[in-house]
Amino acid sequence: AKKRASTTEDNAPQRHRGRRDHNRRQGSADLLLSLRSLRLCDEAVLLACLRSRELSAHELPSEFPVLLAVGYATAAAAYAMHFLSRRKAIALAGLVLLCTTVVVHGAWLIYERARLGYMPFVSAHDALSFVAWGVALAYVMIEIKLRQSTFGAFIAPVAVVFQAVSCVLKSHSPSPTELNPILDSTWFEIHVATALFAYCAFAIAFASGVMFLFLFHELRLKHLGFFFDRVPPLDALERINYHATGLGFLFLTVGIASGVIWAFSVPPGSILLDAKEISAVAMWLLYAGNVHSRWLMGWRGQRT
Repeated sequence: AKKRASTTEDNAPQRHRGRRDHNRRQGSADLLLSLRSLRLCDEAVLLACLRSRELSAHELPSEFPVLLAVGYATAAAAYAMHFLSRRKAIALAGLVLLCTTVVVHGAWLIYERARLGYMPFVSAHDALSFVAWGVALAYVMIEIKLRQSTFGAFIAPVAVVFQAVSCVLKSHSPSPTELNPILDSTWFEIHVATALFAYCAFAIAFASGVMFLFLFHELRLKHLGFFFDRVPPLDALERINYHATGLGFLFLTVGIASGVIWAFSVPPGSILLDAKEISAVAMWLLYAGNVHSRWLMGWRGQRT
């Protein structure tokens, strides 16, 4: 009995070590099984993401441009109703619809940038869609700052026209191909985006300037017609023109500067000085004179 007890006491550490080794092996096996399960789960999630991304890449671009055109058209209709009825609630609804469409359009542009690998304004229909977004964005910024909503009845339809033409051209255009290596540059994207947005702001400045001259002519002749009670007053039109001109001049300056930097980064002879570059510089000089006359010479009203 003593020998058996001593043998049992001698074998107890061995059994303890054996049980510990067994538990360790079992724990390693459970860990390997967990890692395999986690790997399979990650692969399934990755496969689902890839499938959803592939599915969205085929479905989203074909639907969103039309929905954006509908959104701009709805906002334009609300602004037109406000222009006729002069009800503030309808004007607020138009602003909300236009802001929502601008935000969704901006998100779609970001999505297209991630999907294509470059900003979507290389083709004609993409550039027109970007111009529609730029016109709407510039107007929203000016309306929120100046609180003049009647001008939206003239600007929102411009975004509708550009987006509708973009949808028509997109339906007859081939699928996007690989980008030209010369255009694959961040400076090129900054150059085109800022230049297009500057042209959108200049379009708003042009519209407000024409309305200012038209209303000024009616007041001088004392022929107050239908538009007198609905068009913003002369000082409001001048402020819209002032802010739109300053905004466009700022973005055009950035666009020309980034274009020069991009031109120096491409191989020599890839970019030629043509009418587009010359007209952009001439436009910059023209608006520089306008901004100079406003800020330093104090010109206001019909002269500007």
